Amino acid sequence: MEQKKAGGRTLAGDAYEAIRQAIRTGAVKPGDRLRFADLQALCGMSVTPVREALARLTAEGFTVLDDHRGYSVASLSLAELRDITATRQLCEGEALRLSVLRGDADWEGRVIAAHHLMARIPQAREDIPSAMREDWEARHSVFHAALISACGSPSLLEICGKLFSRADRYRRLSVSLVGATRDVTGEHRRLMELALARDAEGAAAALRDHYGRTAAALEGFFTT
Repeated sequence: MEQKKAGGRTLAGDAYEAIRQAIRTGAVKPGDRLRFADLQALCGMSVTPVREALARLTAEGFTVLDDHRGYSVASLSLAELRDITATRQLCEGEALRLSVLRGDADWEGRVIAAHHLMARIPQAREDIPSAMREDWEARHSVFHAALISACGSPSLLEICGKLFSRADRYRRLSVSLVGATRDVTGEHRRLMELALARDAEGAAAALRDHYGRTAAALEGFFTT
């Protein structure tokens, strides 16, 4: 039985968030072996919640389990990037199309508010321009979630949420690429404008292009 904390949280859930954040931020690198003693120290917990967290992270594709080496951080690959991108374009493109057709005034308000908060801060850190700001990434996630929130399908939203999370490490890597030139701010503004103008097909196409640009920026990283 999972040990519960105040507010309904569990130790395993907290361990999951701590380990996932270490993977997302690059504190542990793709391919790094994950030793239980190190993870227990990171999380400040016993081995049981850490083991439960690793099982969940493995199911979601963040870590892998080898019978001989134990757990390690999942590697990044061009094949996975292409697969995640194509699936996101398919699922999130349709979720956005449906949201534009079905969304009401409350949905419009969520989109506008989320975009406003995201646009108020820069994407990159001032001290490390090649690194993404955590507060921007949080607002970025809320914006994309708001765009598709009126699609009417909880199952589709769940799939899109998992795909967004899986794409996180690739998204962060794309920000760090030297010479990468994109008007990400303009792309997000365009998505909002098309959605609010009720251009369902145009918004879906713009979202697919938005994700395709990230993948294209990374193609060279994996092939050079």
